[in-house]
Amino acid sequence: VRSADGKREMMEALLGFRFLERRVCERPASTATLDFYEGQGAVFELVENSNPEAPINKFIAARGEGLHHICLRVDDLRAVMAEWEAKGVRFTIKPPLYGSRGGVLTFTDASTTGGLAIEFVQYLKAGEPVPDWAAK
Repeated sequence: VRSADGKREMMEALLGFRFLERRVCERPASTATLDFYEGQGAVFELVENSNPEAPINKFIAARGEGLHHICLRVDDLRAVMAEWEAKGVRFTIKPPLYGSRGGVLTFTDASTTGGLAIEFVQYLKAGEPVPDWAAK
């Protein structure tokens, strides 16, 4: 989204979702604001990024605000990546990245998954260290 602040009323009042938390992720190239909502048995994440060159902002510039990707929780991220790569799917984040909510994640290249980016996340157990195969 262009501004996460402007979406809270819509998410809560119109859609009936409950605000869970806001996370701010600072990386060398940009800062991302992530607002998480819960509703209808799912968690929704609104992403705002400070870098105009960030992939999410390029997507918004080309297509406007809207659905960018879906996220699927998996138990073994490396196995899923190997299986999907064998089927011709490419990933945009390699090695997988340690994310803001305690998981290791990657995204498919949307051009190899029917135009929709798919995020895969493997959440770590409490106290479990970040795997050595993941970028921090």
